[in-house]
Amino acid sequence: MAIATLMLLSTGHAQTNNLNDRALWASINGKKDASLGDYQQHTGKVLVTWRMLPGDDATTGFDLYRAIGTAVEKKIATNIKNRTCFQDGSASKTADNHYRLTYTGSTETLSSFTLKKEQVSGGLPYISIPLADTKDVYENTNKIVYTANDVSVGDLDGDGEFELVVKRLQSVKDANGSIVSDGSGASYSQQDCLWAVIWDAYKLDGTLLWRIKGGPGVILGNSSSFAIADFDGDGCAEMAIRTCEGTVFGDGTEIPDTNGDGKIDYRTWGNLNSSSPGWVDHYNSAGPEFISIIEGKTGRELARDNFINRETSKSWGDEYWKRACSFRVGVGCFDETGLPSVVVGRGVYGHSVIEAWDYRVQDGSPVLSRRWRFDTNDKGTGKDGKKHSTYAAQGNHSLNVADLDGDGLDEVMYGSMAVDHDGIGLWNTGLGHGDANHVGKFLPGREGLQMFHCLETGKTMVALHDARDGSVIWKKDAAKDNDMGRCLVGDFFPEYPGCEFFYYQGNYIKQDGTETTINTKGQKGGCGMAIWFDGNLSRQLIEDNIIQSPKYGRTFTMYRYSETFINGTKSNPSWYGDLVGDWREEVILPDATRLQDIKIFSTWYPTTHKFPWLMTDHCYWMSALNENIGYNQPTNMGYYLGSDIKRDADAWAEAVMVQNKGLVTGIHAFATVSEAPASAPSYNLSGQRVNASYKGIIIKNGKKLYNK
Repeated sequence: MAIATLMLLSTGHAQTNNLNDRALWASINGKKDASLGDYQQHTGKVLVTWRMLPGDDATTGFDLYRAIGTAVEKKIATNIKNRTCFQDGSASKTADNHYRLTYTGSTETLSSFTLKKEQVSGGLPYISIPLADTKDVYENTNKIVYTANDVSVGDLDGDGEFELVVKRLQSVKDANGSIVSDGSGASYSQQDCLWAVIWDAYKLDGTLLWRIKGGPGVILGNSSSFAIADFDGDGCAEMAIRTCEGTVFGDGTEIPDTNGDGKIDYRTWGNLNSSSPGWVDHYNSAGPEFISIIEGKTGRELARDNFINRETSKSWGDEYWKRACSFRVGVGCFDETGLPSVVVGRGVYGHSVIEAWDYRVQDGSPVLSRRWRFDTNDKGTGKDGKKHSTYAAQGNHSLNVADLDGDGLDEVMYGSMAVDHDGIGLWNTGLGHGDANHVGKFLPGREGLQMFHCLETGKTMVALHDARDGSVIWKKDAAKDNDMGRCLVGDFFPEYPGCEFFYYQGNYIKQDGTETTINTKGQKGGCGMAIWFDGNLSRQLIEDNIIQSPKYGRTFTMYRYSETFINGTKSNPSWYGDLVGDWREEVILPDATRLQDIKIFSTWYPTTHKFPWLMTDHCYWMSALNENIGYNQPTNMGYYLGSDIKRDADAWAEAVMVQNKGLVTGIHAFATVSEAPASAPSYNLSGQRVNASYKGIIIKNGKKLYNK
């Protein structure tokens, strides 16, 4: 038996009996793009979608019902097996459309959704979550505002539906009211405002759950990363962030003057230049620093400990604290329980320290404890036989987490180096610092995962590595030292086997390392984000506020819907990934002002393919949770998903094989909870350990169970 959840794609919010801990959704083909060739056949049609889950197969069939207004319900689709969507071309535009999903031959409702008439007639391919005002943070909006930046997702309150956490950055206005600093860089903050960074948590219906104000020592830019995961396995996600004195939590409590020196603000005011006053040490040179665990339901602080020691500026490689303030906060799974740990890092250009912390509840009390510490200044030796000191200067402005060596536990890839699940160095390539790293299954005929990255030190521009040991599969060198700022990998061209590899030279590399020039339908370098959005197995590009295939052309013109990308020239979405769950990916963006709302865009393209919800793949889940650390990085799979696949079932088989090697083992047929020993640990489909009160699908002793 398999469980699915119904999601509709039309504007508005779901009103549903959510029986199976799955978020419901709605969006419809955008009228503003109806002039584009492939849009015309979908205009005015509603796409109904639901999830395939591990354990579903080609025999799993669904029936779909629809009732218009108060009319009698009618079955509109029977025994849908080869896909997880249905395009409804006869949805009413003058009355509500009520949809209901069942298994074929069953009357039991798996999920239901009401699509309002206003949603269909509006023709908007997104739902909108209004941003709460920030007058409780800083009243004078003529001086500063808080613009939306990165977003991450997680089930904060345990209701089975994802919520959003939105990072908002203090943005300074000039005398004319124009924003002169949006906070995305290492910019100056406002002297009379203690809070440069805030985090808002929203439900999908727009409800503001809580707000956290980061305190004067939480700096602007990409160093204020945050991690969302269920660290203690209670079915509700927590948030991990770096905090300081003056941080105000969702319940109103504040970190006080902890060291008794009579102050909480350690910033020094001065002139950066003759026209722009700001904080001289906006890179934070003093004051206590902490790691805090935040309760997802309330925003209150659950636990706190000291962050990685600041030491001196020079110990990290400069004399103005920038390198000391290269912070990372992420997620990884490092033991057999499957419970996530917090990953924190400091330093990338030279000296680097990475730590793993566990947040657990023991005997009813919360405990935050350090699992391991990796330090390039220690006397240790990596498993590659190289001293940890040789791992210095190998960091990136991001990090990746995946099971690199296939032992079922995660490793942290910090750039041109990787740390094993136990905190000992695994390998380092010696190629130095870079800006973009990608880890996943890129070569379908090669065992294990691969890593592709670009470099800004030395002659190597881009390189493809075996993720197990860092060995080079192939690389591209320049004639002299260079700075290659961007690269991307994905299966974009079905005529070539495996994935293609992009970098900023304008050429593309095939999986065997041969380079070719390809007509890319007007793409500017092809180094944005890779996404599954239409119905094809090849990915598309998110770039320049559009989604388009480098082979077939434009798929979606997002800039027609009052939205914008973030992080300046990086031009990232706030978040993207398989939020809804029919294997295509959603894009989350702020409005054009970054002050009004957050928009969640979904596909309206039907597909004849079905694959398990991508978030059930551990590699993908880790890439989604760690997407926004430093310079935002794309999602990637732990098994191959691309145009080379002859049958969808081939990917299902590989997905099971990958899961069996990883944290969730032996996905078999459904059983009842009573068939498994009560003492056995339980995990959800993302590999998180959960307790007995968790409702929905769990894995216990290698069996998939449905806990009602």
